Amino acid sequence: MHTKEELQDKIKEIIKKLADRNPCGEGKINLLNRRYVLMSTDYFPYDLTRDLEEIFNAAGDTILYKGGKRIGRDLYEHYIHIARKHGIDIWDVIEAVGWYFGWGTGEVVERGENDGVYRIIVYDSFESESFLSREGKSESHVCHFMRGVLTGIVEGVEGKEYHGKEVKCKATGDEYCEFVIEHK
Repeated sequence: MHTKEELQDKIKEIIKKLADRNPCGEGKINLLNRRYVLMSTDYFPYDLTRDLEEIFNAAGDTILYKGGKRIGRDLYEHYIHIARKHGIDIWDVIEAVGWYFGWGTGEVVERGENDGVYRIIVYDSFESESFLSREGKSESHVCHFMRGVLTGIVEGVEGKEYHGKEVKCKATGDEYCEFVIEHK
């Protein structure tokens, strides 16, 4: 496992290879053939999460997780071609893009070597920081969307279904968020 600073140094080198020279040209944020929007974590995901919980109770977390899984599988499909084109490991590309867009500084510390289990840590998860900035410390883990995205990426890599759980969360007082993703 690397320190947050070591990860950021590694990621900056990867971004130099991948990033467009003018990612904000023509009033649009573009990177690697996709358009993105910039949104404050003062609003997203905190407000969306609270609205989903209000309307659907605990099922709101499941909606975020399932939507995240779908997005994670799509991200894998999009970035695997770029990783191969540049000769970069898919997880290095995912870590770099996640950092570049402010999702957090992440690292895959186990890659399925132990019974197919993946363990991923994320420093400064945008979900946990959104919650902390609005409510302060949480009693439970809050990174349902991130958990889904990471699970979807693992499913893309492995070609089979997985289930993800968050075992540490910065919103509950941990140093970072940690996700364990296991084969179903």
